[in-house]
Amino acid sequence: MQWGQDEDRPTDPEHEVVAFLNRRLGTGPALLWTEGRSPSGADHWAETLRHRLGRPVEPAPSRPVRRLAAAEGSSLLLFQHRGGSRVRPAGAGAHPGVRLLSGHWLLLPPGCGCDLQCRPGAEPLALRIPTA
Repeated sequence: MQWGQDEDRPTDPEHEVVAFLNRRLGTGPALLWTEGRSPSGADHWAETLRHRLGRPVEPAPSRPVRRLAAAEGSSLLLFQHRGGSRVRPAGAGAHPGVRLLSGHWLLLPPGCGCDLQCRPGAEPLALRIPTA
């Protein structure tokens, strides 16, 4: 995500992710690179985002190779905590997908699922967030 000239990029990863979601949730896809150390754990992020966004946020299983689905009216938020993963939109055919590295966030639009292929040692997190 690009921050505007009049905007200061948040220095805290939690604030940055919340600002990103406030601008992009319900649209997508969108990619964010956070700087600094991000807290780990889907439960931590689910609780933090639930509190700050005022919406239900639930962790989705994301390891080792899995197809993730977001229900209609929900966006899928992926965070690569460690290592790397390849994300391909569901039904994209030969589309090579996007490679997520440590610190990358990918927001998929409502109802869009994906195939997630994790490299050995990768730690991705996946969260479902209702948009309505």
